[in-house]
Amino acid sequence: MKYRVAGGSRDDFMTIATTRPETLFGDVAIAVNPEDERYAKYAGKLAIVPLTFGRHVPIIADRYVDPEFGTGVLKISPGHDQNDYHIARKLGLPILNVMNKDGTLNDVAGLYSGMDRFEAREKLWSDLVETNLAVKKEPYTLRVPRSQRGGEVIEPLISKQWFVTMEPLAERALHAVEKGQLTILPERFEKIYNNWLTNIKDWCISRQLWWGHRIPVWYIVGKKCEEDYVVARNAEEALAKAQEKYGKSVEIYQDPDVLDTWFSSALWPFSTLGWPDVSREDFKHFYPATVLETGHDILFFWVARMVMMGIEFTGTVPFSYVYLHGLIRDSEGRKMSKSLGNVIDPLDTMNEYGTDALRFTLCMGTAGQDINLSTERLTSNKAFTNKLWNAGKFLLQNLPERSDATAWDLLLANKFDTEAALQQLPLPEGWVVTGLHELIDKVSISYEKFYFGDAAREIYDFFWSHFADWYIESSKTRLYHSGDGSATITAQSVLLYVFENILKLLHPFMPFVTEELWQALPYRKDALIVAPWPSTDLPKNLLSIKRFQNLQSLIRGIRNVRAEYSVEPAKRISASVVATVDVLEYISKEKQVLALLSKLDAQNINLTESLPGDANQCVHIVADEGLEAYLPLADMVDVSAEVERLSKRLSKLQTDL
Repeated sequence: MKYRVAGGSRDDFMTIATTRPETLFGDVAIAVNPEDERYAKYAGKLAIVPLTFGRHVPIIADRYVDPEFGTGVLKISPGHDQNDYHIARKLGLPILNVMNKDGTLNDVAGLYSGMDRFEAREKLWSDLVETNLAVKKEPYTLRVPRSQRGGEVIEPLISKQWFVTMEPLAERALHAVEKGQLTILPERFEKIYNNWLTNIKDWCISRQLWWGHRIPVWYIVGKKCEEDYVVARNAEEALAKAQEKYGKSVEIYQDPDVLDTWFSSALWPFSTLGWPDVSREDFKHFYPATVLETGHDILFFWVARMVMMGIEFTGTVPFSYVYLHGLIRDSEGRKMSKSLGNVIDPLDTMNEYGTDALRFTLCMGTAGQDINLSTERLTSNKAFTNKLWNAGKFLLQNLPERSDATAWDLLLANKFDTEAALQQLPLPEGWVVTGLHELIDKVSISYEKFYFGDAAREIYDFFWSHFADWYIESSKTRLYHSGDGSATITAQSVLLYVFENILKLLHPFMPFVTEELWQALPYRKDALIVAPWPSTDLPKNLLSIKRFQNLQSLIRGIRNVRAEYSVEPAKRISASVVATVDVLEYISKEKQVLALLSKLDAQNINLTESLPGDANQCVHIVADEGLEAYLPLADMVDVSAEVERLSKRLSKLQTDL
């Protein structure tokens, strides 16, 4: 549309592009770039605002104007654009508001007063065309702010509000992080925190809403609000202050606005503890707190403001650590919303998968990273919960009866917190106890460093892949087949010791199932939630780790061969284990474990230092350096049928070549 230059010819006009022509009634200036040869000549003159019956506005030169954007001419409507507002404030220009709060144009719009903004837009454009002030109309894509609730287009509007000067508050909040009084985790969010507070603007804290803390300001009836008001804790105090200043007959009324919800929330760490009465026991005991855990998306909205308010009103940072978790998204990584229909109800999820499984799934995420919550993850951790429960049932079925005090005395007398006690354990027991002691150290460090996802994964892996899959299965040779009472008691003691410590490590993640299992174990004096944390730096038998890994490699090798040759699960086969003397020594002691887990015939396991005589008719397995096994083909397959099958395969390959 055309803005004619006052006093110029018909060719002296400037073309201005806008997506909101109805705001032209609020124009207070026209800006051009001083280096723009097309329009610099008009700087210092006046322009005529279209359809305003000749209202003139100054044409100013400002380097803020981008000559390459749009037409290179900017109309300044400070009442309806944030950037224009800042320019007007800088240059001392007046501010005109053309719109009512209901979206209709006000009296500033002249003949268009009372019209809805969108209706006025259409009518105004029609009039511009009719008066030959319209240049052209073309499609233009831009981001339009809309109400989150109703979807209405939001209109920038100048209004009087209450603000807080933020720079002094932000400076102290920045120093808190610099001095190490506050630690933000993960550390990468510290940069975001610093950037926000370094570039902070004054905070508008008043809101025109029905619900919230009222602004604690009272005005004087008959006086100007900007000049005559009192600030007080309540209406009685406000009236007393007003009477003292304006006389006994004064009348007051409270500001109808409420505080921004984040302002109220920023007071939460201390206002909930009795502040401003700092002598209250709750305040003295709980303030400042140690850790705040919240989502990374409200680091500025809530966390930074709590820090600023805490320092301002108490002189102390409200917490020492801020741990930021990620947002929960759907399985495709989309934000949950009603419109997408992808909202996962936590109550429904808990009913289907269990509360502990949901908690564990969320805790296994990486700090600060969003989590794509899928049914696959929940199903996996529900299975983990069931595995834990079944392990507890296995223990209870294989521990002495609660009434057998003598057996329990022997069981509880076994301790594994000394080097000597650990060295006396058989190989599987020494291996699993050493693994537990390593786990306790790693998980404790992970907890201390707030690596909760790492801690959860470490516990998961040890319980499932070590304790359940290997040690529980190995212990069955002691519990069911050994005939040795002391071996049985040792296995029972190790099962109990390892399992109860796993419950302790898991309890922060899965409080319900772990507490239930803990209290089901006999002779528990206290609830798990108040039980002491496992001791760290306990002894470790690293040799047992290496030796049991060799045994595992041997068992896995035999299992793989059985699977490759499709040996029936129930069929027991023979084997020759060839190894050095020292390896044979510890393998021989765990012959029953090898037989049970590899499904070998225990009576036909040959332990030797030399090759078996039928080695050429066996499948050869190399488990580790100095540890091999030979499995007779005749035990696994019909040899003649296998030869025929392989011959056919060879012939086919030769033909293909």
